[in-house]
Amino acid sequence: MVTIQFWTIAIGLLLTFAASCAIYYGCNKGMSHSARGQQTRRFAAAAILVWLPIAIVGAQPNMPLALAALSGAVWAITYPLIFHLTNRKISPDYENYGEISCGIYFFGLFAAIGLLGGGVIAAIAEWMLLLISISLWVYYMLYGTCIDANGMKIVQDSHPNEIIEFSRSYPLWKVVLLLMAIVALLAGFIVGNHNTTVPETPWKIALLVAVALFFAWYIFKPHRGMFVRSGIVRLWLDIREYAANDHRYVSEMERRLKDLHVKPLGKAFQRPSTIMMVIGESASRDYMSAFTPMEHDTTPWMRRMAEDNRRTILFPNAYSCAMHTVQSLEKALTEYNQYNGRQFYDSCSIIDIAHRLGYRVHWYSNQGHLGANDTPITLVANTADVAKWTKQDLGKVQYDESMTAFLEELDPNVNNLLVLHLKGSHFNFLNRYPADRTVWGERGVQDNIANFENSIRYTDSVLEQFYEYAKTHLNLQAMVYFSDHATVPDRHRSPNFSGFGATRIPLFIHLSDEYLSCHPERVEALKANCNRYFTNDLVYELMCGIFDVESNHFDETSSLASKQYKYTRDDLLTYEGKARIADDKSSQI
Repeated sequence: MVTIQFWTIAIGLLLTFAASCAIYYGCNKGMSHSARGQQTRRFAAAAILVWLPIAIVGAQPNMPLALAALSGAVWAITYPLIFHLTNRKISPDYENYGEISCGIYFFGLFAAIGLLGGGVIAAIAEWMLLLISISLWVYYMLYGTCIDANGMKIVQDSHPNEIIEFSRSYPLWKVVLLLMAIVALLAGFIVGNHNTTVPETPWKIALLVAVALFFAWYIFKPHRGMFVRSGIVRLWLDIREYAANDHRYVSEMERRLKDLHVKPLGKAFQRPSTIMMVIGESASRDYMSAFTPMEHDTTPWMRRMAEDNRRTILFPNAYSCAMHTVQSLEKALTEYNQYNGRQFYDSCSIIDIAHRLGYRVHWYSNQGHLGANDTPITLVANTADVAKWTKQDLGKVQYDESMTAFLEELDPNVNNLLVLHLKGSHFNFLNRYPADRTVWGERGVQDNIANFENSIRYTDSVLEQFYEYAKTHLNLQAMVYFSDHATVPDRHRSPNFSGFGATRIPLFIHLSDEYLSCHPERVEALKANCNRYFTNDLVYELMCGIFDVESNHFDETSSLASKQYKYTRDDLLTYEGKARIADDKSSQI
């Protein structure tokens, strides 16, 4: 009996580990070697943790254990597989691992609860998990796609009366049959979990209680638990967060705009023109030849442009205010910054200023429309006259140059503010540029530094394409490029502050001859401040200065485009105000 139990446990452990790895490697794309290794170790540890207590208490293979394993396995595979089936041909990289680890620990939790005599509790939990998974498969079969932000928003916005009306659109017998199937499924789980033998030894019971409590905590702990890291749960929470922010940001909009007064200064341009702002992703000036002497010429276009120091200005002391996209851009795009005590929801945006000046605003992004990383960004973007995302519109693998097609939508006969949000050098760097644009390293081979430099070089060429089109067709007057934050390509990204390498960003401004003549004071200020220190939560003030306005929602002393710019290296902060720029010794990358 001991031998049979030993081999049963051993085979179960190996199958759990092998199945987890198979799901991870088979249903994800573009993972780095480090990510693969990290997740493989996680799955191995999880498999040992869930099977070891079962072995110690001497549990025999039975139906409750089988149902616990089934529930965990279905949860582990459903969302990653459906997401993979939907995106495998249109996205170069994605990674869903939360469901897999969560599925393993769900198995351990349900097994422990069942062995403690809580068969009904385990049955209800397993039934609920299975219903969620079945719903995802039904959605996929109905629409041929994984549920996305739009689908989830519809689900969350559905009123009970709408659900009742929807069910009434089907014959009554189908509705009754569906309800009976759901009830029968629950009954089956309850019956299947009934036959459980509770250990008689107190220490075994204590062990199972401790294991159940640990698994429950590890799965459901706030913010970092495995459950909230599951893709479908993240999507649900993202939409909830979006709805909450949407309500407050939109509800405050009327009050903000009513109070907003903007007066243009300087001389008007002779004909309709365009101001372009390009937002990079994870670009580091430490790896850009225009900013830093280096072996590889990663930014040849920007470097050549900088040779014309009459019209092009580089800012070698620019920093990000945070190390993550949302924390940086919710400030960069609005009055909200580390220094003025405002909040995102009560702050005017660059788009609001442009609208007051009569500009038509176009926002184009190669990043996702919704997500934990960009919800406030989407709220601001949606106030533009036109807001589009490549993944929504073009339905194919998207590199940043695909956004050039959007530029044809701008009307050259009106004043335009054009905002372009790049995918830039977002990890995995290897997937940020086409293989035939590889300059350093081998095509398709993971080498983080070479891949990162290639992504910077590719971004440089994309910026050139944007510039040439806007200059030729849109009477470009000013082009501003900065990054949301930087990254250190040979280091693992950390949610905590780990040095200034992740904050040293590029800031590039190019001005037309007409702009130089119409706004000489702004030009003089920009050139005078080119070596001043700056954090990108002051981009709003910078853009107000480039627009050359006077406003009750514009602090001149916070603008690089003003002679009144007040900030010094000792004043500026990053990491949500917790790190001083003055502490950067510039040798720490």
